[in-house]
Amino acid sequence: MKEPVRFGVWWGDPFGVERALGQALAALGPREREVVFGDELSLGELLAHLGTPGLFSQERVLVVRRADPVAKSVRLAQALAGGPPPGLAVFFLGQDLQGPLAKVAQDARHFPPPSGRALRELARELLGRAGLPATSQLVELLVEACGGDALRLWREVEKLSLWAGERVSPSELAGLLFFAAPPPYGFLDALFGGQLPRAWRELRKLLASGWDPFRLFFLLVMQVRGLVAARAALEEGRTPSGPSWLAKRRLAQARRFTLPQLIELLERLQELDLKIKTGALSPQGALWSFTLSLAP
Repeated sequence: MKEPVRFGVWWGDPFGVERALGQALAALGPREREVVFGDELSLGELLAHLGTPGLFSQERVLVVRRADPVAKSVRLAQALAGGPPPGLAVFFLGQDLQGPLAKVAQDARHFPPPSGRALRELARELLGRAGLPATSQLVELLVEACGGDALRLWREVEKLSLWAGERVSPSELAGLLFFAAPPPYGFLDALFGGQLPRAWRELRKLLASGWDPFRLFFLLVMQVRGLVAARAALEEGRTPSGPSWLAKRRLAQARRFTLPQLIELLERLQELDLKIKTGALSPQGALWSFTLSLAP
């Protein structure tokens, strides 16, 4: 029988990291667990946590999140070179943990962001485990709703698992996937269909219902990228990738723009994104600004 992992260093895609942690914890069984954050502790404090015995038993787990600041510590790597102390399992999680610590770990892995194909395979896997039908329409809805975030995809499937065995229509599924709030399709379709007054109303409705404006902005970026790909496929005589219903919808919108116009829209969104990140503009302000920019 394979020995459970007691010293793991995992970084990259949050879903891959969290799944590795979950598998390791399940293999270890019930243990006293402690979670600390590598960007909030000094090296001395972290070393003290490694050597502190458990309160109720000798078997314990130490999870160090946001471990990037300590991953390159030679002193920490030396302290763990022979493995963690008896009775202790320790796991370091972060964005980029390459360095001395990863070299001495029992299990060191980088999880790259999943591609669109990998997200679809993951959606089918998670739906199957949840006892839900992995239809192509549901898979595509999940992939679009998660915005490329595998961890969010996992959470959306968990939310849908509550409806296993129930009859739910596609429109109801869309609402469930998008935080049980009005789905953004009305806004996106109106905006890129040349119906600015309707787009304005739909955007107000989404924001009033509690939609996170930053997530809406991200979906807007993903929509324009999809239109760029659809327009490029149209000019090359190809059919856009994805299910036929999604390709048909995007082609109808992409035909209203030339490829240079769509690229210009994408550049405009990149400029707005930079303003959001520098604090010069709020995500909500960026949404209104971009919507107004499509006025005739």
